[in-house]
Amino acid sequence: MTKILLVDDKELILYSLSKTLRNSGADVTTVTNGKDALQEIQKSAFDICFLDVQLPDANGLDLMKIIRDASSKTRIIIMTAVSLNEAQLQLMRDYSCLYLPKPFDLNQVQALVRELIGNPGATLAEA
Repeated sequence: MTKILLVDDKELILYSLSKTLRNSGADVTTVTNGKDALQEIQKSAFDICFLDVQLPDANGLDLMKIIRDASSKTRIIIMTAVSLNEAQLQLMRDYSCLYLPKPFDLNQVQALVRELIGNPGATLAEA
């Protein structure tokens, strides 16, 4: 079973994403801040991490590097509703496998997760 960590401070996003992914058969853990995300990464190995850029206690891009160092096999999908500058985009390209602009289509998310699970070496650019 695919283990997925969702990190976002918006309850509606956590609810809809987790429901969609659980219906696809994934084991989903949700957290609303960077501190809890790091605790979960230390406790368990995740196949995929959906990570928001703007969290109440952390910058998601900084957190992305920490997660990558702590769990190099975790595929990180950056989610954001804000535009990223070129330096941020390059950082994201270096440490994540996908950039998912908000709002996103839940059917598209299911397809992307299936692609990542089916092709562990895949690096997807932008959804």
